[in-house]
Amino acid sequence: MCTAALVACSGDAVDETAVEPGDQMLACAIGAGTEFTESCTLQKVGQDGETIYRVNHPGGGFRLFDIAADGSGLVPHDGAEGAVNTLDGDILQVAVGEDRYRFPAQANAE
Repeated sequence: MCTAALVACSGDAVDETAVEPGDQMLACAIGAGTEFTESCTLQKVGQDGETIYRVNHPGGGFRLFDIAADGSGLVPHDGAEGAVNTLDGDILQVAVGEDRYRFPAQANAE
């Protein structure tokens, strides 16, 4: 069985509206029918002792993710929508609604 784990990202706790210099760029396709571009940024957020990954969308907006309890991928932090995770080599593609994200990942055989 393989599980996906996010590669370490820069940053600690962040303001919910800020995009910090030096954030990791992330390929994303926001909305139906859009192509992937390197236009999102990825931040690692510390909140109440847990790690949350924040993806900032181009032009505003963001989505928060947690690592799934079983380590199989990412799930939306608020749990309002489900996520579909697909591991392709060293890329974890996560789809939530019409938005898609490509995270750097590593596969760990168990």
